[in-house]
Amino acid sequence: MFGKKKKKAEPQILAESWSPCCQIQAFVEESDTCCYFYLCFHAGTENAYMRSCWICNVGKAPDRIDVDAMEYGRAPAMPEEYVKHDAGGIRLDRDKLSIVWFEEGDAAALLEGDTLICVIPGWSGYQGFNGYSRYARGTAPYAWELAPAQEVLGARVSKSREFWNHFEGEYWEEVRQPHEKALEDFFGKPEKYLGIDGKKFPPKVLVQGIRDGVRYGITVAVSLLPMPQVEQYYQGEAADYRRIELGFAASEAQSDICEKMYSYIAAQSRLPWLQISFLGHGHTIPCNTIEGFSAVWLLNSRLLPQIAAPLYPDYMGEKINLLWIVPLKEEELQKLKEIGTEEALKQLEGRLEELPVFDGTGKLL
Repeated sequence: MFGKKKKKAEPQILAESWSPCCQIQAFVEESDTCCYFYLCFHAGTENAYMRSCWICNVGKAPDRIDVDAMEYGRAPAMPEEYVKHDAGGIRLDRDKLSIVWFEEGDAAALLEGDTLICVIPGWSGYQGFNGYSRYARGTAPYAWELAPAQEVLGARVSKSREFWNHFEGEYWEEVRQPHEKALEDFFGKPEKYLGIDGKKFPPKVLVQGIRDGVRYGITVAVSLLPMPQVEQYYQGEAADYRRIELGFAASEAQSDICEKMYSYIAAQSRLPWLQISFLGHGHTIPCNTIEGFSAVWLLNSRLLPQIAAPLYPDYMGEKINLLWIVPLKEEELQKLKEIGTEEALKQLEGRLEELPVFDGTGKLL
């Protein structure tokens, strides 16, 4: 008689968590050969994609890359030469596992008790890099060794944990008061407050006011959360650019368009965390809210001192950047794509003060 082939056990979920601000699900999955940490981006949608990082082998380590496992859609065990733990495999204690989200909400770390064992940072998924594991050796196929990055990432995880714990307490007043003061110093007593958070975390409002015949609508508390992906572009300067507020200005003659633009701003204030991206100086976004205009141009007031703007104190030791929203006609957008923001601003030298104020006309032609 022939014995029956042993059926492989179904993978088990040992831990899971959702990002506090992005549509990303984190989970730890254990199969009969290995254990992986996963981040599923845009989970539950047709645009979903996965990032994965090997944590450890559960069974005996293979002597080479398990090509068959990958061909059949199974998580591959790490080859023995790249494994730092016992070659026979180890098991994680599911009761001690916890997931800590980074401040931007697009990256996460896995701890077993107080021990950091795996990290999928925001820069994973590029050039064959998956993440870091405590049990990987060197630049292994499915994870890099955690030890060389332990000090930096350990500090990052501790800071992130403190960051999210901060929102368990009474934090709104310490956010609201300095913003209100900055806006009152700029345009005086606000005319109106408009909630733009849809009653979801984080709380956000748009404050309206008038200064020298110009109507302003400026967000408060978008900067509460740092935007994803900024450090991939600004690296060591990321802390200066990852917190933003959005502002729109219009002449009295164009005041009828303000309410529509404020609704547009409310939607764009969620964009970085919905698309796992960021908004910054010189970026353009499609916008058909104003007839005859097809996009908006974002300009950072901190980089353009010629333009009058509120002056914000730092938040959690980081700069707050007010991005002015400047409507563009289609031909202006095409010109901007051709010459770039730097050249466009040079051509507008001497007229920059008026640039953010919408008066119904294009500013680049």
